Amino acid sequence: MSLVSIEEARMHLRVDSSDDDPWFVTWIPAVESAVFTWLKDSWRAYEPSGDVDSAGNPIPAEDSNGDPIPSYAVKAAVLVELAQQYRYRDGSDAGAVPAHWGHGYVLGAGATSLLSGLRKSTVR
Repeated sequence: MSLVSIEEARMHLRVDSSDDDPWFVTWIPAVESAVFTWLKDSWRAYEPSGDVDSAGNPIPAEDSNGDPIPSYAVKAAVLVELAQQYRYRDGSDAGAVPAHWGHGYVLGAGATSLLSGLRKSTVR
């Protein structure tokens, strides 16, 4: 299940035609994967149900279709990062969080800001 649909991406980016849909088909899953990698634990991307699994991880809340409900911050981060990738398709890294900040995986500053409270700390 995708966190963001092509229609949501088009609306967020104010794209009126379907001309760029092939780009979205590739980049929506790529950005979602980058966000999941940055978070380190996939369950962090979803609203918790209040229950935990056998490993002690929160079980995501589900919508009426049985799909996990994404966190608003995660969905917004995917849209913000998608917008950055769409704007800088030539490979420019404008707006990226410098790798020397030690995050281990570089997302744009906007996405990083939205996700920082959800990420598993590497410092104990």
